[in-house]
Amino acid sequence: MSGLQIDPDALDGAGQAMEAVAEQFFAAVDRFASSIEGVTEACGSDEIGGLIEQAHTEVFAWAKECFQEAAQEIADAGIDVRDFAKQHLDADNAIAQIFTQLSSDLGRS
Repeated sequence: MSGLQIDPDALDGAGQAMEAVAEQFFAAVDRFASSIEGVTEACGSDEIGGLIEQAHTEVFAWAKECFQEAAQEIADAGIDVRDFAKQHLDADNAIAQIFTQLSSDLGRS
């Protein structure tokens, strides 16, 4: 792993961007749901229309759930990336404190 460079600020920014994408995805799903929910009225009130409406409702509910789960997974990944950035920064700070203390203990303050 020679030459590995981790930029905690860039990681945090990437995590924030992922969370923003998730929010946009959630909003898009809501807009999509609003536009689709009225479509079932076009199925008619007869028996065949009722079956079509029932199938449409079930498929739409399943699709909406899938889209919402995907948006949540993106948001969760963004949180994980931001957490990784914080952990890395915390580890860097702890190591710096250890070296400062060692230097002080050796009389090199």
